[in-house]
Amino acid sequence: MKSQGITDKQIGYLIFLGYISAIIFSLLAGLITDTLGRKRTTLIFDLIGWPSSILIYAFAQDFWMFALAIIVNGAHRVTAVSYNLMVIEDSDNTQRFAAFNLINIINISAGLLTPIAGIAVKMYGVVKAERFLLIFSAISMAVMMLLRYHYHTETRIGQKILQEQNKHNKKLWFRKDAYKEVLADLVKKPTVLMIISVAILFNIYMTIGTHLSLYFAPYMSEVLGIEKPLISLLGVANSATMIITLVFINPYISGQNPIKNMKFALILQALSLFLLTIISGNNFIIVVFCIMIFAVGYGIFKPFVDSMLAKLTEGNTRAIIYSLVNTGISALSAAMGLVSGYIYDLNPRLIYMISIAILTVCMVILTALKGSLDVKYTDAAI
Repeated sequence: MKSQGITDKQIGYLIFLGYISAIIFSLLAGLITDTLGRKRTTLIFDLIGWPSSILIYAFAQDFWMFALAIIVNGAHRVTAVSYNLMVIEDSDNTQRFAAFNLINIINISAGLLTPIAGIAVKMYGVVKAERFLLIFSAISMAVMMLLRYHYHTETRIGQKILQEQNKHNKKLWFRKDAYKEVLADLVKKPTVLMIISVAILFNIYMTIGTHLSLYFAPYMSEVLGIEKPLISLLGVANSATMIITLVFINPYISGQNPIKNMKFALILQALSLFLLTIISGNNFIIVVFCIMIFAVGYGIFKPFVDSMLAKLTEGNTRAIIYSLVNTGISALSAAMGLVSGYIYDLNPRLIYMISIAILTVCMVILTALKGSLDVKYTDAAI
């Protein structure tokens, strides 16, 4: 973008537009998914949100083209609901955990191809290399999405909702009270509200306190004094440790108490972040150790929280619930993004201190959730 003449201020506007687009699409995602079905929604909005927006990015030369691209990209928030439902419906909790674990393995493994981008930039320059990679990815994604649509079948819950619509000749799209009904129902289900809160808080934390944060590399170089070429090695250590965790540790502990596993994973992440706040000077080996601790905690937690959210939101209203979750994540991430820059400027270590506070709140909620589930299962046994 900057090579195309976009200023830092304009990039800020683009980020803001991206959040607004994400919030709107997230809010509509549940109704769209129930109206069109999981399978059709996934195809349509994946093609809009990814290949279409990527092609606009590839040929963009001014602010308005980039703005259009980032707004169109927000459509993928609809697929964040429909695709998740394709994964978790018609499956038991063991299968869901395995699926989320595998998805995380794929995502992290794909990051190992990042050096190809560096080679392309060195050979052809930023703009030409980026355009080639964008066009290639748009074609690759479109082919994958069409093949996936061909082999997918609509879930049983999705089929039931579509049949009810056809039977009563109505579209859920026009049910303005759908969200109100779901929210009223959620008030009566504290366990569901607890896991939703944990999922939202963790996703907000991801934007500031994890390897996915824009502050990760600056903190390592500016605060901890790690040489910039070595920061890429931290990424390798993070990815390698996380893959080992997903492949070897998670299958072994998948049958154990999920809340106990999640709390342990949160403790590991909090410990890693705490160490990163007290380290001074160029201690590369210690930083690598911290990153590896973090990777184990993150690798354990993410599949467990995703599968537990799926387990506790069984039913025909799951699409609306996931829509509300993604809307909350988008809105609160936008707010956090707005203030996090000021926090980092004030004191970079505050970013990780706030992250530790968020993880602590998640642990408190999980403790309450475990107590609530224990009572529920005891009552059921009685």
